[in-house]
Amino acid sequence: MGGRSERRGLAAPERRLTLRVLFFNEGNLGTHIMGQGQLTEALRLGLAEVDDVEASFTGLTPMGRLAGALAMRPLPVLGGRELDLRALRWHLAQSLRARVAIERALAGEATDAIFVHSHSVAMTLGRLMRKQPVVLSVDVTVGDWSQMPAWRSQRPYAEALMAPSLALERRALHNAALTVAWTGWARRSAERAAPRARVVEHHPGLDLERYAPAPRRPRRLPRVLFVGGRFAEKGGPELIDTLAGSLGESVELDIVTPVAPPARRGVRAHQLGPTDPALLDLLQQADVMCLPTYGDAAPWAVIEAMACGTPVLSTRIGGIPDLLDDGRAGVLVEPARPRELGEALRTLLADEELRGTLAVRARERCEERYDARRQVPALLEQIRALTSR
Repeated sequence: MGGRSERRGLAAPERRLTLRVLFFNEGNLGTHIMGQGQLTEALRLGLAEVDDVEASFTGLTPMGRLAGALAMRPLPVLGGRELDLRALRWHLAQSLRARVAIERALAGEATDAIFVHSHSVAMTLGRLMRKQPVVLSVDVTVGDWSQMPAWRSQRPYAEALMAPSLALERRALHNAALTVAWTGWARRSAERAAPRARVVEHHPGLDLERYAPAPRRPRRLPRVLFVGGRFAEKGGPELIDTLAGSLGESVELDIVTPVAPPARRGVRAHQLGPTDPALLDLLQQADVMCLPTYGDAAPWAVIEAMACGTPVLSTRIGGIPDLLDDGRAGVLVEPARPRELGEALRTLLADEELRGTLAVRARERCEERYDARRQVPALLEQIRALTSR
């Protein structure tokens, strides 16, 4: 009995609909928080790798005088006792400004999803979240930020004063279609803050073709690099004190910060923006990038130095241990321990082989986890999955 043969052609690949995403960025906050611009650059870089996404960008403009007064001006009597709810005022002012800016950007425009960084400006977006998927980007939760040694309040009622902000944060995280946490530490924090939230760990990455190792030029003394907008809170004075007896004699220190540090022999101060070619050169030429910070989430300077093959010495603060693979791709010390910092720094400067090993591990970690050309398309696939559901 003969059978009928049937020739079947290959099915034509299904054409995917264009995904329309509005990216909202809180933006740089003065000269002390300058990393938000790197996020936009990473997103644009990754978007160039895909051809079925239509992206638009918007963000907050600098605060006007009225908004600044409502958000930050200390109130008589209450301000001196930290009873003026400045954290809540800041979050509400920024969130209301963000809502207005997003609604203006959406006017007359069709959008499938909205990506908001950071989540702390999304506390009044409940109505919008009910209409379409909103993805929140988190590098640090409100509670963890307030508890960092750099600015932790010693008032006995500090926790109660933070409660309204924490409640608004919890509601925003629960209402979001997805929360993208930049580090494992941030993911765990977000899950504690909002147990019903859907949270994934995903860093946007950076341009690994720009931030790459370069041949080091010959020089007389090894160089240590410090990069931080908040000079004191990021441990700048502690680093200078740690190196005090060696500066200009056996080591040089480059400091990149908007505030002029104390003039010292062997110290060079630089005021450079995040994308300045001179900053890239400093990152590539340093023997060690040292950030003994007291308050940080996932500092871009750490990843940029890692990508440049420069060994990083930093503190166990925020998501930094995750960035440095818990000490396998860099050196970690406890904050506010100058002796431990000094010993680790001297060991690194004296051991060229160790520096070389850490440099290789750091670059490899960046290639595995922080390549924007891979990270952003992966993020877009998660957003597409939300819209399809």
